[in-house]
Amino acid sequence: MKRLLQVVLIPATLFWAWANVSFSEASPQLPSNPHVQLVYRPAHVTGLKSVAADVKKWEVLEQFGQFMVPLRLPRKLVVQFDECGGLNRSYQPGGPVTVCYELVDKIERVAANVQPEQRNLVLVGTIIQAVFHDSAIAVFDVLQVPIWGREDDAADRLAAFLMVEFGPDLAKPLIIGTARFFKESDQTWTGSQFADKTSPEAQRFYNYLCIAFGSDSKTFAFVQAQDGIDITLPRSRAVRCEGEFQQVRKAFNLRIMPYVDPDLLIDVRSRPWSLFTDANP
Repeated sequence: MKRLLQVVLIPATLFWAWANVSFSEASPQLPSNPHVQLVYRPAHVTGLKSVAADVKKWEVLEQFGQFMVPLRLPRKLVVQFDECGGLNRSYQPGGPVTVCYELVDKIERVAANVQPEQRNLVLVGTIIQAVFHDSAIAVFDVLQVPIWGREDDAADRLAAFLMVEFGPDLAKPLIIGTARFFKESDQTWTGSQFADKTSPEAQRFYNYLCIAFGSDSKTFAFVQAQDGIDITLPRSRAVRCEGEFQQVRKAFNLRIMPYVDPDLLIDVRSRPWSLFTDANP
């Protein structure tokens, strides 16, 4: 299946510029959302203690909390990092959103195997994607958003939509980092694995690229053929991507936007976000 995935290529100088921005350079924080509680649970397994320390040092949840400021939820939502005993912990209605240190550990290991100038893109882009994806499932529950199809696929679409809604300077590295992670961690699926509640990494790779391309085909033009390189996003899919993006936008505007403070949303979108760490996985 890996042969289905083509490398996303953009100039190395842009990778270098994105990869060396620091979490700590973000502009002054907005007032926190009183309905969103952010928690770093301690890790007890020796190999995960350093992972937990990294996540806290990078202030991942503090940055995510700023994205959540405009959202007016009817009840409190807890978003946490925790040790899970596996890569994921399923969200239970009314419970916390949990991003597992084991998943972050996998992201760090995958990032360590890519080219040095792309490591931080994979590391931070995928961690942000994981927080968005897992939180999206909880938002569906809290706001009673109807889901047709697999919940994880819907969460992926909302996560990708949120990534591209904050402007190309932030959207590009987040989407590229996420796509690179799915490419590098792809596995060959067989038999009953296709019945899993999540899509194969190869399909998620294309889905994220499609939402990005559909949101702005000029900004994300690099996902198609360049200088004779094989097409990354096949034309047969690319021509449908604007429609897929608009479908997600319509659903967002109908079911989630009524709970968003429009003035705070404008403020959040206009901020010079800096989400990248100088860590070397």
